[in-house]
Amino acid sequence: MSKLLIDDYPILVLPKLATEIGLNEAIVLQQIHYWLGSSKHIHDGFNWIYNSYKEWEEQFPFWSNVTIRRTITSLEKQNLIITSNYNKAGFDKTKWYTINYLELEGVSKRVAQNEQTMWSKRANG
Repeated sequence: MSKLLIDDYPILVLPKLATEIGLNEAIVLQQIHYWLGSSKHIHDGFNWIYNSYKEWEEQFPFWSNVTIRRTITSLEKQNLIITSNYNKAGFDKTKWYTINYLELEGVSKRVAQNEQTMWSKRANG
């Protein structure tokens, strides 16, 4: 058996989400969701996590820093993540992240509508 198959922790992503928002974006969003589940950092009524880009590189060693930055910027532009700065030291620019679950619900509805349309076309096709 190959040593490259699931002896390490897996990164799971749903193909439907990856198709809708992009593969890299879906992977990062899933990872943020995972870490939010155990986060004790609550600000403005939301759970938050924080990571420097260097720390993201440790979680995603297969991506360059530029790819990570581009992916996070894409998630921000899609309004799927919210970023802020809750650092105590003013010079600390580490970003904090939470997921905009309301926007994600909109993505989920779009995916469901697309599937319904696809099945309708197949049935009538």
